[in-house]
Amino acid sequence: MTNKASEGRNLYVLDHFEYCPKCGSNNLSRPKHISVVCSDCGFTLYFNPTSSAATFIENGDGKLLVIKRAREPSKGKFGLPGGFIDPGETAEECAIREAKEEVNLEIAKIDYLGSWPNTYLHKSVLYPVLDTYFIGHVENHQEALGDSSEVERIEYVDPAKVPEDQWAFPALKQAVKKYLETR
Repeated sequence: MTNKASEGRNLYVLDHFEYCPKCGSNNLSRPKHISVVCSDCGFTLYFNPTSSAATFIENGDGKLLVIKRAREPSKGKFGLPGGFIDPGETAEECAIREAKEEVNLEIAKIDYLGSWPNTYLHKSVLYPVLDTYFIGHVENHQEALGDSSEVERIEYVDPAKVPEDQWAFPALKQAVKKYLETR
């Protein structure tokens, strides 16, 4: 639910609630910005971060597969194959699925790298996200092909030589730093 005053502004998910979804009251509070609480009926709506998974995939020459993003947010910047975790899916399953969907690669082995908080802007809603990152091992890079709806193109780069401002998201910048430390 949004009001005219919030239209056109980027708001966190809970800021879009003006009225209680249960009783319709506008007597709401947002303690610690993790929930909406109705003071009239006691209804509480929690909103925890959504989760995503992405994978660092190197080819045999030690170059990292990156995607050039075809859509906002961060259109034209470098990202990794990845996306939002579906209900009932593990982070590892998501990372493997997204690598297949976005760049047509089969991950044979996957290792956890780390996780970082992030935000993702979609249709004027700013979602809190917990981004998880993995290192994926692929046996055959011959089939690598970018999904044209999400990926402008794929490239293999030396991640140490990519300027920091070319990475799509703040959490990805942190993950790249840790990735470079582990190489």
